[in-house]
Amino acid sequence: MKYPVILTALLFGQVATLMTTGALAADEPLPVFICVGGSNMSGGRSKMEDLPQELKGEQADALFFDGTQWTGLSPEKINGRGFGAEVSFAASMSRKLKRQIGIIKHSSHGTSLDTVWSPGTPDSLYWELIHKVEAARKAHPITIIGLLMVQGSGDSKDRKKAEAYAVNLQAFIQAARKDLKAPNLLFVCSRLRAGQPKDKFPFAPLVRKAQETCSDFVDCDALQVGADEVHFTARGQLDLGRLFADKLQGMMSKGERSP
Repeated sequence: MKYPVILTALLFGQVATLMTTGALAADEPLPVFICVGGSNMSGGRSKMEDLPQELKGEQADALFFDGTQWTGLSPEKINGRGFGAEVSFAASMSRKLKRQIGIIKHSSHGTSLDTVWSPGTPDSLYWELIHKVEAARKAHPITIIGLLMVQGSGDSKDRKKAEAYAVNLQAFIQAARKDLKAPNLLFVCSRLRAGQPKDKFPFAPLVRKAQETCSDFVDCDALQVGADEVHFTARGQLDLGRLFADKLQGMMSKGERSP
């Protein structure tokens, strides 16, 4: 969906500012991308040793908020074990923007958009995220550009949650733009893979349809997964991060956003 004229102008001005090269100044807002979701965002099934050498260490052009301070982004600092799409996304996005960017990540295994990520649920992961972003703002000036979500399997196990996914996703996006104080927030989700086990995720088609109609998404059907046919391998995570970066760059250049 395209922005109204005023919002489009604001977004293009924002993009132009982000294209400035050079080190981050003390009072210069850091362009930030938020990564949220379930187990495939957490990345516990991928292996650090499978990362290419250039992504194993700290990235010069990407910072990570650890809950207290902004520090150099490295997979070990973010996840402890395994890694998510944020590693390759940060490397790709910082190259595209030709400047330093920031990553805020908040994820957990076995999540549901119906409850765990619901803005209407007190003490949910959603509100933990909002508080983390508020802390990140206090630590350094930031401009929130986009939110990436890798989530949906948990809701595809239950018919009621799957049927409510479209409404819940729209509510999440609208609440995030308000509570993050980012009305121009770009939102992209990863669409559930078509090949997930039907016995474990019988209502995945309903969630996929909601993701297609309610937001911008990246297609994960061809991404590499492990033996469980659900969780991305290291290669799958790296490819997913690059898909997110390509999608967001396209949205930023066209002045588009999700419904």
